[in-house]
Amino acid sequence: MRVEITCANRVGILSEIMQIFGDYRINVTSGELGGDSGDKVYLSAPSMLDTQYRAIEKSLARVPGVRRVRRIALIPSERRHFELDTLLRHVAEPVLSVDREGRVVAANLAAARAFGVSLDRVPGLQLQRFLPLLQVAELLRDFAVPRYGMPVTVRGRAYQLEWLPIALTEGGAGAAGTAGVESLAGAVLTMQPSDAPTALSEPPTIKALWDFDRRRDCCLQLQDMAALQSPLLIRGERGSGKSTFASALHYLSPLAVGGDCYHFPVADGRGALALPDRWPERGTVVLDDLHRLRPEAQQQLAGRLQTLPAQLRPVATCEQRAELAPALAQYFSSLVLNLPPLRTMRPALARFAGAVLRERAKDGETLGVDAEAAAALALHDWPDNFIGFVDFLSAAADRCHRRGGSAIGLADLPALESRSLLPWREWSRGLSYREVMERVERALLEELLEEQLSTRALAKRLGISHTAVANKLRKYGLTSAAKGNREDPVPQ
Repeated sequence: MRVEITCANRVGILSEIMQIFGDYRINVTSGELGGDSGDKVYLSAPSMLDTQYRAIEKSLARVPGVRRVRRIALIPSERRHFELDTLLRHVAEPVLSVDREGRVVAANLAAARAFGVSLDRVPGLQLQRFLPLLQVAELLRDFAVPRYGMPVTVRGRAYQLEWLPIALTEGGAGAAGTAGVESLAGAVLTMQPSDAPTALSEPPTIKALWDFDRRRDCCLQLQDMAALQSPLLIRGERGSGKSTFASALHYLSPLAVGGDCYHFPVADGRGALALPDRWPERGTVVLDDLHRLRPEAQQQLAGRLQTLPAQLRPVATCEQRAELAPALAQYFSSLVLNLPPLRTMRPALARFAGAVLRERAKDGETLGVDAEAAAALALHDWPDNFIGFVDFLSAAADRCHRRGGSAIGLADLPALESRSLLPWREWSRGLSYREVMERVERALLEELLEEQLSTRALAKRLGISHTAVANKLRKYGLTSAAKGNREDPVPQ
């Protein structure tokens, strides 16, 4: 039996209500507070008899503040559960939810049929079992991941998967972009059957983005830009992830629903793009390496892009410092995303290494990287960025496997040539050693002072004393952000 009690909102009234049920030795198995006006108490007591209810009803009526007592069929949470269950039961497409560990929490009948198991067996199963090629760990770890139209295959049948993160924030899933990773509770997935695509080109591989260190801000910017309409230009050094971000934009965008991602790289050695005679109506066009196009080809491309349909969005990539033809540069001038090189994210290199090793893991066995090896990785500049970094770790992982190790050690790392990208010989021509070191030291201090650090914060960052920092600033005529701050004096 279920009871609805309408009462005033006063301190202690719930305790008095529950005391009456205790006096009659009635076991209340569940309850809920709420109602449209916030003045309802809902209690479920399955073992309560009609005679007991009549006696309790009279006792409750004598409690100050209780205005009404009546029997109901379902408490609101039960009603919502049954209504949602009925709705999902009649949805033809597979719908399921997963927790942060990738276990299925709930699924409808269509999902069970797609996975080839009975409905009662689906909860608790690992999603990776049904979608082995999907990067479940990365998708569950972050918000800036593919959301719409991801092509997946389940038991030989093609689907388009949509992925909605569940955030434990007051703003709900909509506030996911600014919430921390710890606010993720899981995700809801829907899968729509799809026919084999007849794409104009081979679509790029879908990858979840590694949002560590400075890439976190880039990932969140990409997520915000995915809902916009303007053309997007992604700049970065070779191997910094430009193509990965470009294809990820498509699967973060609603254009992925009913649209495909069309990838057109510049042909090697020819400096030209093989574009279709007729544009598709909806989706994303990824134009890779525009800096490799000949100037006349860039001018022609700018003209072709003016004829794009409204539901077809262009996303282009080019090198960080490359100059494009004026017409093409103006076309992509509204939205530009600059990706940081790997050498500027040294504190996160161990996390990037872990992501690379998880991605290439076989049979669920993932290698780690010990502290000495991680320190050696951080000393290198990685001129090829993630291209060289991934290949380097793959070679190190093979060495580690051959010796039967569980973590990559210093002995597993191939030889690294520790050479900075800065051309020291040309830059320092005509300077003595002392002059070179002073110029480098001054440049480093100037860059750090742009972060508005006080002398104490700067000393902590550099690992030297406060007095040493103050003396260096005085030597080079620099001023810290602590100027005028009485709590951070500069020693004399």
